[in-house]
Amino acid sequence: MRCIPTWAAIGAALLFAASNASASNGACRTDLAGPATSRIVTVPTTDGPTYGNMQYPKTVPLGPKEVALTFDDGPDPETTRRVLDILDHHCIKATFFMVGYYAEKHPEIVREVAARGHIIGAHTWLHPNSLRRYSLGQAQREIRRGFEAVEAALASAPAEDRKRLAPFFRFPGLNDSSALIRWLGERHVATFSCEFGADDWKPIGSAEVRRRAIRNIASVGRGILILHDTKPRTADMLSSFITTMRDQGYSFVQLAPEAESRKHAATAPGALIGAVEPIAVADMEPVLEPNATLR
Repeated sequence: MRCIPTWAAIGAALLFAASNASASNGACRTDLAGPATSRIVTVPTTDGPTYGNMQYPKTVPLGPKEVALTFDDGPDPETTRRVLDILDHHCIKATFFMVGYYAEKHPEIVREVAARGHIIGAHTWLHPNSLRRYSLGQAQREIRRGFEAVEAALASAPAEDRKRLAPFFRFPGLNDSSALIRWLGERHVATFSCEFGADDWKPIGSAEVRRRAIRNIASVGRGILILHDTKPRTADMLSSFITTMRDQGYSFVQLAPEAESRKHAATAPGALIGAVEPIAVADMEPVLEPNATLR
């Protein structure tokens, strides 16, 4: 008995062939509207620059209709993996600013974020809404402990994944202070704000989060978007949001530090982040006493 293929089978075969052809031509295999990989935008961290025009004069070098996705406040055992799955489906890499307390509680999710190719920054230890209310010493300890917790969560990961912890920091609530920015800068840690948010931290529905994200991006045209991987409403709208943005001609990029940024930050006096590879003594930055000079 001869097997005659049905139109459904023929259609499925053609779709599979088209998907494979598109993937081989650089398209995302599971979202043909997007590329197979996100463009990586490398940003300097030496001396602690600040990025994001919502607060600062300078931002990251993006082209027209380019958006850098960033996620705050995780890792969360309920929603972070949902977000990761959606990003994988659309072949998008992002940057996650993690809270140290949650990184310590869920180190396996921290390692999974890194293993899936995303960049990780720090977002303090306990996410106080405003570090401005802390003494300078208390705020510094809050930031340092956050970095330490994320780094500890990655300690057992392969070196390639440990490298994904960047000298990137974001203030909770974007409530920065000039003294803390200066302190971070002395340790070669960059501070990130944004160009737009989506208010997903507010008690609004996923459709409204999506609407605000699209509206706010359209008003600026390019930039860093803050979302929260702790919010189910964000995960609920994320795939539809990405599809809509791509339909409107936008593309998504990943923020990453320059090649030597991690080493540079690790060799600073009072470093907040360690090196992935051993550091030679000759590479360490000297600690100068007041009024001391280099010979």
